[in-house]
Amino acid sequence: MKTKIYIIGNVPSRINKECEDRFYKAQMQLIQMGFDVINPIVRLTSIEYSFEDAKRKNIHDLMLSTAVYIMPCVELIRGVENIEIKLANDFNLVIISGLLDLSPDKK
Repeated sequence: MKTKIYIIGNVPSRINKECEDRFYKAQMQLIQMGFDVINPIVRLTSIEYSFEDAKRKNIHDLMLSTAVYIMPCVELIRGVENIEIKLANDFNLVIISGLLDLSPDKK
């Protein structure tokens, strides 16, 4: 059974292509490493859900995960302000941070 991992990253109030690309790149790299990946941006940009419902469902998925990947854009010093990091700590999820190359692809 694959380890379920949830991606934590900074999400702007208006999700742009750059943000989507960063999360997608992390997702693809984590899949290649053998993880079952939960990418919260997928729901947040879906027309199926309101933004609030997407956030609720994403938190639900976080709680069912066994690990989280914290993207380099998240300031860990302020981690206590991030509800996803707080929940990951509270529920003793495995925390992985900063090992992927999320720089933009060169064209």
